[in-house]
Amino acid sequence: MIDHTGAAVRSGARGEFGGLIPIRPATGNVAVCLRGHRLDLDLYDKLKPYSHRYRRHGTLCEVCRAQEGCDPGARRLAEWAHLDVTVQYEPDTAPGDGLVLVAHAPVAGTRAGRIELRLDGTEVGTVTASPCVSCRTATLDYVHVAAEYRRLGFGRTLVAAAVARAPSYRWTAPLPDGPVAQSFRARIAMRRPGQPCAHAGKAGLTR
Repeated sequence: MIDHTGAAVRSGARGEFGGLIPIRPATGNVAVCLRGHRLDLDLYDKLKPYSHRYRRHGTLCEVCRAQEGCDPGARRLAEWAHLDVTVQYEPDTAPGDGLVLVAHAPVAGTRAGRIELRLDGTEVGTVTASPCVSCRTATLDYVHVAAEYRRLGFGRTLVAAAVARAPSYRWTAPLPDGPVAQSFRARIAMRRPGQPCAHAGKAGLTR
């Protein structure tokens, strides 16, 4: 694809950079795969693939790959990519290629900040959160992932990105409507919000 300046633009629409694979927040050592197979016991070779679609390094479970090879209908979980959720770009400095997090500061007079998950410059998910520096609490207000990118871990990665901005705060999250949102909410280890923060309306977290 060529943009208006004549430069090449990545789209991935033809699969030239590989398909979509699951994503997980990066951790120091990966002990188990997405199906729970142990990766830390040197039972099988460890492969560290690179996703050209996301421009991220990842992990491949050989057991899962063999299992999926025998069952073409199995959900594809053998390979997943890692995203460092502490790396969050400002909107005007975010790379246009690959999978990146972009943090938007709260609007003046509010506490709610927003983090986008972008793939090749296009927003594919977003999370909003309202932290309070005075109370050292934060509320996870809203999480949304575009329908075609669900069940890949994008939502949980956005939640981790929000928490990464205030890891020592006490986090809460409201109960959403609808079965899909409720199923996702049930996997988030946060309690319901209690009484509204006394500092509501004041500017909150900055990084």
